[in-house]
Amino acid sequence: MLFSPPYMFVLLAGIFVNVLVHGLSSTDEYRDADLQQTGYLSNHNMDPGIIDSSSFGQLWKVAFNFQEQFYAKPLTYTSLTGGPQLLFLASSQNYIRTLNAETGVLINSRQVHTPFLQSDIGCTDIPNFIGIIGTPIIDPATDIAYFFAKTYIPNYRVPGNTGTANGVYYFHAVNISTLLDVFPPILIDGAIADNAPQKYFIGGVILQRPSLTQVGSVVYGSFGGHCDLFNYTGLVMGIDINKAKIITNWAVESGPLVPQTNVLLQGGGGGEGGIWMSGMGLATDGARIFLVTGNGGAHQNQGTPASGSSGCQTLGEATINLALDGTGVISVSDYFQPYDYQNMDAGDQDFGSGGIVLLDPTVFKGTGVDKMAVTAGKNGKIYILNANNLGGYKLGPGQTDNILQTIVTNAAVFGACGSYPLEGGFIYCTPVGLATSVYQLTFTSSGIPQFSKIGQTNEISAGRVGVGIPTVTSFNNQIGTAILWMTDPDAGLRAWYAVPQNGVLQKIKIPQIGGANKFQRPAFGNGRVYTTDSNGVLYCLGAPVNLPLNCTSPIDFGIVALGNKSVQTVSCTAIIAITSINGATIGNGYFSVDNSTLPTGPLQAGATFIFPVTWDLTNVQVGATANTSFGNVSPGIKSTPLTILTTNAVAGYATLYPISLTGTEVSSKPFLAIAPTTVDYGGIIITNTSDINPQSAIFTISNKGLMAMTITGYAYTADELDDNPIFINSTMVNGTWDLGFGYFTAVGLPAIGSQVAPSSQISIQSSFDPTNGTGSYNSYWQVWSDGGSVNIILEGIASTAPITNFSISNGEGGWLPQANLLMDFGKVAPGSSSSQQIRICNVGGSSLEISKSKPPNGVFHISDPTELHESQQIAVNDCAYGTVIFSANVEEYNKPDLLLNNTWTLNTDDVNWGVHVVEITGTVISKKVGPINSTTGQTIYNYLGCFQESTTGPRLFPNQGYTPNITANDNNMCQEACYGLAQYSFAGTEYTSQCYCGNTPPPLAAQDVTDALCNFACPGDPNDACGGTGYISVFYNPTEYVAGTDPALYGPKTVSSVGNYNYLGCYSEATTGRALSGLQPVPPVGGFTIESCQKICSGFEYFGMEYSNECYCGATINAGSVLQASTTPSVNGCDMLCAGNASEYCGGGSRLNMYQLNGTISTPTPAPTGPITVTNLTGWNYLGCYNESTTGRALSGLENPIPGANNSVEACSAACAAWTYFGVEYGDECYCGNTINTGATLQVGTTPSATGCSVVCRGNGTEYCGGSVRLNLYQVL
Repeated sequence: MLFSPPYMFVLLAGIFVNVLVHGLSSTDEYRDADLQQTGYLSNHNMDPGIIDSSSFGQLWKVAFNFQEQFYAKPLTYTSLTGGPQLLFLASSQNYIRTLNAETGVLINSRQVHTPFLQSDIGCTDIPNFIGIIGTPIIDPATDIAYFFAKTYIPNYRVPGNTGTANGVYYFHAVNISTLLDVFPPILIDGAIADNAPQKYFIGGVILQRPSLTQVGSVVYGSFGGHCDLFNYTGLVMGIDINKAKIITNWAVESGPLVPQTNVLLQGGGGGEGGIWMSGMGLATDGARIFLVTGNGGAHQNQGTPASGSSGCQTLGEATINLALDGTGVISVSDYFQPYDYQNMDAGDQDFGSGGIVLLDPTVFKGTGVDKMAVTAGKNGKIYILNANNLGGYKLGPGQTDNILQTIVTNAAVFGACGSYPLEGGFIYCTPVGLATSVYQLTFTSSGIPQFSKIGQTNEISAGRVGVGIPTVTSFNNQIGTAILWMTDPDAGLRAWYAVPQNGVLQKIKIPQIGGANKFQRPAFGNGRVYTTDSNGVLYCLGAPVNLPLNCTSPIDFGIVALGNKSVQTVSCTAIIAITSINGATIGNGYFSVDNSTLPTGPLQAGATFIFPVTWDLTNVQVGATANTSFGNVSPGIKSTPLTILTTNAVAGYATLYPISLTGTEVSSKPFLAIAPTTVDYGGIIITNTSDINPQSAIFTISNKGLMAMTITGYAYTADELDDNPIFINSTMVNGTWDLGFGYFTAVGLPAIGSQVAPSSQISIQSSFDPTNGTGSYNSYWQVWSDGGSVNIILEGIASTAPITNFSISNGEGGWLPQANLLMDFGKVAPGSSSSQQIRICNVGGSSLEISKSKPPNGVFHISDPTELHESQQIAVNDCAYGTVIFSANVEEYNKPDLLLNNTWTLNTDDVNWGVHVVEITGTVISKKVGPINSTTGQTIYNYLGCFQESTTGPRLFPNQGYTPNITANDNNMCQEACYGLAQYSFAGTEYTSQCYCGNTPPPLAAQDVTDALCNFACPGDPNDACGGTGYISVFYNPTEYVAGTDPALYGPKTVSSVGNYNYLGCYSEATTGRALSGLQPVPPVGGFTIESCQKICSGFEYFGMEYSNECYCGATINAGSVLQASTTPSVNGCDMLCAGNASEYCGGGSRLNMYQLNGTISTPTPAPTGPITVTNLTGWNYLGCYNESTTGRALSGLENPIPGANNSVEACSAACAAWTYFGVEYGDECYCGNTINTGATLQVGTTPSATGCSVVCRGNGTEYCGGSVRLNLYQVL
């Protein structure tokens, strides 16, 4: 098994039958919004009377683990087994939790996997950890939650516990009450795409970002990339939860234009076309799934129009309709690809940054259109689509888009739009850095549905990526109760009344929370709202549960004509004993309550009372007049809160009770209204003055009165309206009306003298054509009628394209040439900090947008997250700057020079600029101490780590560098001592003043990888550490030991030769005395070694070591001393370690390791000697350690002909027998070729650690098989 999580096998017959016995409260939100992704929720008891009152506030907040974040939204759910409403949370650290939704108390918690590390991919969109990112879904029929989790399988594709290649995804099904798995997690990796059999799933390079969707027994998840890095394509994966297996896997990019290369780290490999949609879910109507894709790597559509059923295989930058067959398997049914999608690709204007909304078909429909869809993206356009005929490619007039409508927003949209189907039908969109705009459903004269902007918020969204997705709630689907909710990375959570009054959405004051995490859509429970901030804190907002009264709410006044009034009665029951009713307040001055009609004395629990509320419109202006500013001049639905103030006789109950008042104002006379008040056509980029595409927009002319309205005139002017303007009558030529000097035109205006029916509106299609070239254009256009006169402003701008000027600071106050993409910090000291800048200037004629920005994170990081952020606008002749800070970590002495790298990926909407990847590099140079290698000029010793001394046996290193301990001890002094004594392989300091030396590597399990326990400063150098209590700071000679390898490979060995003596074997003692009787020297301080014994016996024919510390010399081997048959120390008896070197054998009891001057070498003991570089291979010549080619593979003939788990030098040579060269790389990779490609060069160095060919073969741990981007290379003889 790859892992052994707790399983709870509950695959019983009938468990997935969609029958609800009990549980599932009507106020649960067990998936992200609704199946259609409309964002309209009517079932959560969100009463505006309560929310827009002082009783609504923060009920609780909960923080979780350090660096834990929530991109998956909270879900609310009531179990089939009953109990309180739960919150289900899933985090970036792969934790799942349940909390009491009312109190915030933790009920259950489980970490399903180790999370994937952001540092393994370099993309900083999601910092620190990547685990469960897409919002899970709960099946209310079974109490089972489903989700995808990203983690690792150690050594799965490459050696190591982590790494991009070892990243994988699992699909989980857990019981909501116990959080146990109901079937074993399904490994997604390796799944083959249905429509591209050469493409297969690799979890490390892909991200599951959108919320999950369930249709029948199939749960669908979709996948995109990490900052468009690596070899990936967008995917939709379907898991049949009854069968617990993958049943469909569809790839966005397929076909011959995007062949699979199998090069994992190839940017753009696989075709891209990721599905991320700012976290929104796949939209479905039960028979189909709709989604939007991002930048694609290939373009099958190259200019020739194509229908949505044309079979296009490269569907990047597209809205796609996927058909579902009877088993849940998906296939392309229809698509829409914007006519300028190739420009969007070039400018990183990711269509897929926004999701898709299927609007309520009972409201949003019209002539020839039964179902509508809305989507938007980074290119600043909202696309209104016919969901049953998305539009294909270039099928519109003049080879433009064949869709219902395009709305220009002038800024990027992430996460698409929200909707509200009541009161006429609205959609809401929030471009980055702009206000939330409201568009109302209207119709052309032929009944085709369109949207017209009728208002916006006064507040603007954060000017950076992360703005949330609009969500609308209502109180039990009642008109006048709709609230628009938005999350914001700066402002936190915001709310407004969802229907604008006089063009403005009225803000509801709610408690301030921390800046929300990116792209959040708030979650709702029973009268409560939940969201998380960028620090991973979960907030719950709501009203106190204990209310003193129960009153009818909302109070609906119905239709009230201007000039009239209406009285409604409120009925209340006291829930508890109330000392007094202290009065009532109302937010709108046209509604009133007489406090004298309220009870004056105490009330007992159960007591009832009534009081009247009046809506008085008798003094409201009843006509529409241009340029007026008094209130309520426009009929429509109005709402306001009424609050009753109480003094309670029982503690713990609220003293404010809110009631919602609502009604519809109408005019008994004609009433003219035009929306929006300003028609902003945005900017037109002029690249060719003879080929300018006009910009279109829709506005509406409405009669909000109860009598027919007669149009009496149209005119326009350029004069200020408050300064006696001179109007020019609008005229019509060939059906087109002039609304302003020929620049602004319209079709479909009602004829002068014609009538507009009561309570109706007409959509007007208008255009802006900058026929005079670049510049600003505007017109004040006015309409006269017997229902009043109203004017609107028409405005637009034309300019040349933006042009990007890019540069990197040179560190000396100047700037490097544009072509330079290297930010080199050079050599820096540990613990230091330095900075450099990137500058992007706009030298074109219109605003420049940063369409992609993936800054570095970690040692290299930006100083401010708002610098050079995605969607940032740079004005003409202006510049924006991003500062990269290099904060080098504090390091131990004698660490190898550490070359660090990172990137900052950038692009703008300058279509001639393209993606720029800034390579950021710097080298941390640690302080060097100790003896120096006279050949290389490098220190003899490198830092190995902090290791724990043995608590039950001898010290890690048996020899002291000096005695007594030195009070001025430091690592320089200790290393000099250890090397001077016997050139020991290891030196270490402990407890500040102690120095130890040895030749046996410390056990890997004893290492404190944090170095935190070696925390004693050296007395002779307080900037360095000299071990700790029971811990030793260890330094090693890299020519003797490869850091991180198994110490067993460096275990005791039988020395085969020393000086001019060769090993003869293990001999017994003589029968009548010593085997060697010439000399028995006295053991030196520190004990004998083979080397020290040989030195003393130099000149004798023989010498031998016995019983660990006895050295003997002689001219002959005396009678009875015989060679032992076995070469294994444990068998022949020569198995005692030398007293002076525990890595060597020095005989045993009555046994000698025997050596002879220039003797014949005996077969040495086959003790392991550590991994080696294979230099003698039959039939092949070893060339050395080579780097990979600068443009591809060093050997490109045949890639990985053998399984990685079996890889060794011998196995690879056999597989490449027909080729001139072969090479082994990164432990488990084998390559063959007939030429060594350009850029592959021999690496300088004599040791594996120096050349980089230091990774052991996966199939043979005693050999080296290259390294990261390094090959051990061989040529056929």
